[in-house]
Formats: sequence, C-alpha cells, structure tokens
Amino acid sequence: ENFVMLCPLHQSSKLPNEVSQPQKQPKRITAPKCPSQVRSSQACSNNWKWPSGSPQKWVLCCSALSAAEKGVVTEFAKLAGVPISKSWSPSVTHVIASTDPSGACKRTLKFLMAILNGKWIVSIDWVKACMDGMEPVDEQKFEVTTDVHGVREGPKLGRQRVINKQPRLFDGMQFYLHGDYTVAYRGFLQDLVVAAGGTVLHRKPVSRDHQKLLDDSSPLIVVYSLENQGKANLDGNDDYRRRQADDAQALAFASGGEAASSAWIIDSVAACKLQPL
Repeated sequence: ENFVMLCPLHQSSKLPNEVSQPQKQPKRITAPKCPSQVRSSQACSNNWKWPSGSPQKWVLCCSALSAAEKGVVTEFAKLAGVPISKSWSPSVTHVIASTDPSGACKRTLKFLMAILNGKWIVSIDWVKACMDGMEPVDEQKFEVTTDVHGVREGPKLGRQRVINKQPRLFDGMQFYLHGDYTVAYRGFLQDLVVAAGGTVLHRKPVSRDHQKLLDDSSPLIVVYSLENQGKANLDGNDDYRRRQADDAQALAFASGGEAASSAWIIDSVAACKLQPL
C-alpha cells in the first residue's frame, strides 16, 4: 500500500582504459513481452489512456482488502502511473473497499473519512474494469452503496454534500467524550468529529446557566462509549455500560445538551446524515 516510487536512471560513463574507436556492437534482440507478463511494466503502461481534459491523476487508498485484492490494486497503480496512500489523507481520490457477497463494506476509518471528504468509494471491480479497458471507467456503477450495518447511500451523499458545498455534517456542534475510552478509540472518534466540522471539548461542559451567561448556543453532545459492546455483554459488564449512559444523560441535562453513544457518531458519519438521538 506504499506510494509507488520510481528509481532514477543512472547514466553509465566510459572507464579510462576504454578505447574510443568505433566498434561494431552486436544487435540486442529483445523478445516481445506477452500479455500474460506483468502489466505494470513500462512497455505495457504506455497502453494506458488518460482521456484529454481528465482531472488530476488519482491517489488510491485500500480499505480492508485481502492480500490478493491488494496485489490487483498495486498492479493497477503501476499500470496507470498513480500512487497508493497507505493511510488516509485528504489527497486520496479513490478508496478501494473490500465488499462482501451482498456488496456491503466494513466501516474503516478510511471509509468514513472518504464519506466526510466526498471521495469516491468503489469496489475492487472498478479497478478490474479499468484494467480491462486500459482507461478510466465511470465510478458510479461501482460505487459502494451500503455498509455491513445496513446503512445505505452514505458515499453518494458525502460526494453530493461536497459538490454542492453544503456545511459539514457536525458543523457548529460540540462534543464531549465522557467516561472511559481506549486511547485508540478516543482518537478515532475525535478524528471523525473534527473531520465532520465539530469541536471536541477537552474539559467537562459547564452548566446550562453558565452557558446562557456565555451566550453559547452551539449544540452540545455528551458521548459515552460503546466500544467492545458485544464483549461487555459477554463479560457481564452491561451494568457498567448502563451507568456510563446514565452519567452521560445527567451531565447532558445539567449542561443543556443531549447524550449519545459513540455508535451515534459513527452511524451519522456512515449515513452522512444526523441520526435520531
């Protein structure tokens, strides 16, 4: 998944003891490459066609792909002469997402960030279609339409939001992550909130009376964690989770906000639409 790096060409120079007399050099015979050889070679890459007036070249990013699928994307990147970003970056133009037999994909950070930034999220079939045609293929036919949790049309709505220059999903909203989170999960949620235009509060929100004095009318969401919810139920920690939810509700009421689980943030981003609280 690393960026494709092309090594510079090194010119050779004559050694001092070489004679500069003209000599007949035997003709080098190069066997023609057959189609079954690696498509990413320079000879084959000359067959790739970028349409005139096409937008800037792509930056690809893989999401939950198998080793075999990653190999296909790597071959395609060399063929088209485009880089692959190992991690999410705003420069990414296409996220290639692994899908199950029903066409649903997993909710990775790359998938969710691509929705928020209005990027293409396509299946591996788009890559294969481009390779077969040796030119860019319309992405819409291969756009992922649903995730494994059943939320539909998030990628399309994300693109439309950016194209129409609509406000970001959490624009003007404040979030306070209440309770216990692992460092990784807290960072994951914070990244989503900020990318969606929200503000993460690092101090406990003040009371509603104090908010009125500050004239702060920004919607406040107190978020409690549902990380590893299934494991918590098996371990008998459901009471602990309920207490976290109750504490968040109490804090939200005192500060004039609303309480929501961490799943609400992820569901809203996946749908590119605020979900009911």
